[in-house]
Amino acid sequence: MAEVFHVAIIPDGNRRWARQYGMKGYKELYDRGVEGLLSITEVAFEYGITHLSLWGSSHANLADRSSDFSTNIDRVFRDSIHRFADHPALEKFDVRINVVGEWRNSLSQRTINAMEDAMAKTAHRSGRELTLLIDYSGTRERTAAINSILTAPKDYTSTKQLLRSRSWTGHLPDLDLIIRTGSWEDPHNSAGFMSLLSDEVQYAFPKLLWPDFKSKDLQNIINDFRSRERRHGK
Repeated sequence: MAEVFHVAIIPDGNRRWARQYGMKGYKELYDRGVEGLLSITEVAFEYGITHLSLWGSSHANLADRSSDFSTNIDRVFRDSIHRFADHPALEKFDVRINVVGEWRNSLSQRTINAMEDAMAKTAHRSGRELTLLIDYSGTRERTAAINSILTAPKDYTSTKQLLRSRSWTGHLPDLDLIIRTGSWEDPHNSAGFMSLLSDEVQYAFPKLLWPDFKSKDLQNIINDFRSRERRHGK
């Protein structure tokens, strides 16, 4: 097993990119976004990432958008999840798929079944992990964890350990790096993204909208990250 290296990617800027290039409709835009994620996934594992987390949609994306958006993104998830499960890189690097969030409450049954099938197909792998965050909010994750503790308390050595044991992402290692495209002019986190794992995380805000983010950009960011001196408060 390689040294743990957990990277999360927030692929922001899709709709701004579509407006910039006069693209109308969601289908082509999100199909293009998935193509980018597939190529980035392969490079990520080749570059030594052991845990890759990709934010596919926030809770607000699915709760507050038009039915046209919801229908199209549901189709994109259903049509693309098998492409992740069958990706040669996942077999090569012994990668299992995990899908985190409230997606079982918001996606169609056909898409839910496709997600479950992808997880089952890769569940036997233990080398690395690809986490897809769908209908995900870190704020809602924390609330769900606290409600779980209040409903069925259990003794743990620390509050942090207890919170992680009840959270959706608690089985994952702490984050090392969050990459967020599309936000270099306003660098920020959103919806408490993976906040239970990000106490000492570092950030990268490349000056690109997501569809323009390529494998070489990921390579450059990882190289830069590895050149930094991480003091961890010392």
